[in-house]
Amino acid sequence: MQTVASPAIQRSPKAEQVLDAAATVFLEQGFGAASMDAVAQAAGVSKATVYAHFAGKDALFAAIVERACRRYAEILGSPDMGEADVAAVLRSVGSNFLGLLLRPQTLAIFRVVVAETPRFPTLGRVFFESGPRRVLERVEGFIRTASDKGQLSVADPHRAAEHFLGLLKGELHMKMVLGLTEEVSPREFDATVDAAVSTFLRAYAPRAEA
Repeated sequence: MQTVASPAIQRSPKAEQVLDAAATVFLEQGFGAASMDAVAQAAGVSKATVYAHFAGKDALFAAIVERACRRYAEILGSPDMGEADVAAVLRSVGSNFLGLLLRPQTLAIFRVVVAETPRFPTLGRVFFESGPRRVLERVEGFIRTASDKGQLSVADPHRAAEHFLGLLKGELHMKMVLGLTEEVSPREFDATVDAAVSTFLRAYAPRAEA
């Protein structure tokens, strides 16, 4: 795969225009069927302009994934380290994370990445580093702080963050990825978040309260 731009790159308005159009083309047609000609037409620019910003189709798609993952990670924000109610913070983080996972565009990108990574391994790395890893690090940081304050009892904050995010994904996310359900009721959504929070707190309650 071509070299992919770093998450901190500042792109020109024209490059962003190409990415916006390419995102629509790739998610509608899939990576294999999409062409640079189609991207150029959708963006309203020449194919030469597309190539001036992106070396090839694989580099263009990787840039789309990187940008989307970075934006989605920013949506989650950083948990409020000064919040006294750990359960409230976890519930807020859990709602934001699950809501992000179930967004149609998030699901579409996830499906394409899973399908194309065997042929383009770097794509999987870009996706993980730009999205899941960033989210994991933010949750890990909050858990470490809460544990240091005695609000949680956690020996391995990284593993605990994995546990919490894993509890949130579960069956609901899998059904959405596979297209077994197209809509999640507010009741089911809230129940999933509440169950993840309560299970996590039971596992990592402070020793004095366990």
